[in-house]
Amino acid sequence: MLNQLLLALLLVPALSFGQATSDSTGSSLSAENAKKILDHHNKARAELHIPPLTWSSTLAAYAQEWADSLASTDDCLFEHRPNNEYGENIFMSSPNDKFNPVQASQAWYSEKKKFTYAKIGEGNDWDKALHYTQMIWKKTTEMGAGMATSSNGNIIIVANYNPAGNMSGDYPY
Repeated sequence: MLNQLLLALLLVPALSFGQATSDSTGSSLSAENAKKILDHHNKARAELHIPPLTWSSTLAAYAQEWADSLASTDDCLFEHRPNNEYGENIFMSSPNDKFNPVQASQAWYSEKKKFTYAKIGEGNDWDKALHYTQMIWKKTTEMGAGMATSSNGNIIIVANYNPAGNMSGDYPY
């Protein structure tokens, strides 16, 4: 009986976090995938001579929490966290796709072709490239990301950025 109680006490904290997390990344992303996402962001920033981002396990844990929340709903919600103090990009892949987490970063980067340099909120179609502009936001210094799989197999990636980008009336860089 004591052994069963001890086992239950050990399992409760592990189950309360949803997806398994990595101590090195702060989220369910492996260190290798976290590095690939960070490197992809920093490559986009280097194209514009913007300083690189650093990985934040705190932001990754925050992103993981939201990814878990989205994945846990019956219809697998796909929406930004309300009242978020950080910048945020989200991505969802269907269960039929052969998925690699860096594809989320690549999808956000693909908005570059829609980007026209202007202040956020000005110019034509400025809202069509907000994932990209968050990636390259010059004042942003750190990021973290999390990944969760819903019961129907959808994979959700959430990335959070500090400080947040996409401030209306500001240039991205």
